[in-house]
Amino acid sequence: MSSNAQFEITSICKEWSNGLSRYSEDNACVEYVRKELPDLLRNKELCLKLLNNLAEGEKYPDLGRSTMFDNEVILFVDPSKQFSLRLYLWGPGEYTIVHDHNSWGVIGTISGTLEVFNYRREDDGLREGYAHLVRTGTKECAPGETDFTLRLNEGIHHIGNPTKETMASLAVYGKPLSRGYINGFDVEKSRIYKIFPPKVKKKTLAKHAIPGLK
Repeated sequence: MSSNAQFEITSICKEWSNGLSRYSEDNACVEYVRKELPDLLRNKELCLKLLNNLAEGEKYPDLGRSTMFDNEVILFVDPSKQFSLRLYLWGPGEYTIVHDHNSWGVIGTISGTLEVFNYRREDDGLREGYAHLVRTGTKECAPGETDFTLRLNEGIHHIGNPTKETMASLAVYGKPLSRGYINGFDVEKSRIYKIFPPKVKKKTLAKHAIPGLK
């Protein structure tokens, strides 16, 4: 079952890779994926294979791959780095923090309801550690529906599961910026801070802890 699911996902993503190669602008890439992703979101048989594989500890998808969030599973990374496909699992009432992005992205729901809160940054970014955000809208995505995000200040949001049931979603992200982190935001305290992937964070903290042992 594991190899079958991987083959199906790889076949779909190869088609997307060919389609996305025709576009260079982020908005055009977003529009292409928003047309293509719903077919995968509604493919209950394939989505069920992926979830069963995870539940049974199959080799694919690989839970050992490094990710930014603990509910994130990488399904495919395009060899040319044009995009990646990721699965997200949400417990009841579970949400991300408010954050920005290093690339364009399209998110969609496999099951349940995905709630999206979008924000606009209104300060000039010159004051270190400070960011003033204003919420600009809220959207709920039912199964098969999508929303999108853009790079940096154009893509600040937080998303999650407003229901009492566990749900799943998929996201396609474009080629990321090389800064190596995303920004998190504390809206109430008007604070901005860097969030590093857990693997990078551990390496950095280990390096900083070395002087204390010398």
